[in-house]
Amino acid sequence: MMNSIFQELLHEEVLANYINNFVISMQTKKELEEKTIWFLKIVEKHNFCFKQSKWNFNAKKILIPEIVIGRGEIQMENNKVKAVKEWKTLTKIKEVESFLWFMNFYRCFIKNFSHIARPLNKLKKKKEWKWEEEH
Repeated sequence: MMNSIFQELLHEEVLANYINNFVISMQTKKELEEKTIWFLKIVEKHNFCFKQSKWNFNAKKILIPEIVIGRGEIQMENNKVKAVKEWKTLTKIKEVESFLWFMNFYRCFIKNFSHIARPLNKLKKKKEWKWEEEH
């Protein structure tokens, strides 16, 4: 529903929407002001209400679960990057599935994710395997 209501803002990459969080990130204060007014007009048109305690204007960085937004960038949380780097070697099908499930959320941060994950997806189809250099 929210994606259809705010479709124009999302399409113009003015607004980022994650569950019930909205983020407007612009390069200049003037741009931010203009885009915020645009957003608020849509909010008013649809009679939405937001808790004032949840508003955060002019934030330098915003943490949305699993993601950090700030300075015109969207990134994975550092502890999630660390978890991936330190992930133990996969030895069972269930471990491959768990890893791919975890990584699927972050696919937008990884260029060519589906190509990179293809060998792991192939492993899921096998009953067992021996880890070799090829993998």
